[in-house]
Amino acid sequence: MRNPNALKWSDLKTGIFFIFGIGFAAYLGLVIGKNTNMFSGTTTVKILSRDVQGLAENNFVSVSGKKIGTVSKMNFVNNKESLYVVAELKLKEEYATLVTKDAKATIKSLGVLGDKYVDIMTGKGPPVKDGDFLTLDTEEGMANLTGKASQAFGKLNELLDRLNSGKGPAGRLISDEKMGAELAETISSLKKTSAELASISQKASRGDGLLPKLLNDKAMAKNTGDTIERLNQAALKTESLMTKLNNDKGTLGQLSSNPALYNNLTRTLASLDSVLVDLKAKPGRYVKFTLF
Repeated sequence: MRNPNALKWSDLKTGIFFIFGIGFAAYLGLVIGKNTNMFSGTTTVKILSRDVQGLAENNFVSVSGKKIGTVSKMNFVNNKESLYVVAELKLKEEYATLVTKDAKATIKSLGVLGDKYVDIMTGKGPPVKDGDFLTLDTEEGMANLTGKASQAFGKLNELLDRLNSGKGPAGRLISDEKMGAELAETISSLKKTSAELASISQKASRGDGLLPKLLNDKAMAKNTGDTIERLNQAALKTESLMTKLNNDKGTLGQLSSNPALYNNLTRTLASLDSVLVDLKAKPGRYVKFTLF
């Protein structure tokens, strides 16, 4: 009779498979949960930041967008009385040589609200060694965008307050009904003036008056220009003559500015006129005839 307490081979096989199943499940947990390969070598580098912007453990690390490792651990440290976060990045050995000592890391986001990851831009220095720190650059993330949006809204609220309080020209336009009415009247007047100018322009280009001819008839425009030029020359000569008269030079200038000369000339003409009248009345007094 078989001992019931004896270990059966089937039970032993079940136990062995159970242990292998647990081990395989643990391996899958490490590979899937940690995003790493337990049988491949790794190089650990670190980044230091006061704000990791939502970066978490197990987030991936990439070079030029290709995954090369994961964020394995994050701890707080104090540096010069300031609190920082040190994130350890486990890089696969096959890609670790791509990361140089002068490489720069940036915390980025998958989409607008996606998970964070670390993207590394390589440099030209030697490859990193285990434990090296990488320089961390900041990116225009949602926090910066939110801060800028808050500043923009603040300025907008300030502008609205100034408008509502009637400060400045724009505020007066909104709050001062009289000024608004005057502005509306001015705009209406400008529109009317613009319409009148447009009408005049149309008439000038299509009508039969002098202005359309001046615009469209080149010969008439030339004749008009020549006439205006002759008028300008006549005006210049007249101005020159008036200048000479005002300068008391010449007979005309003396006559206009010297009263004594004018009076003498007037008396001389009067005397000459009297002689001529007397000559007509009594020619014998001045002319004598003799016959041979």
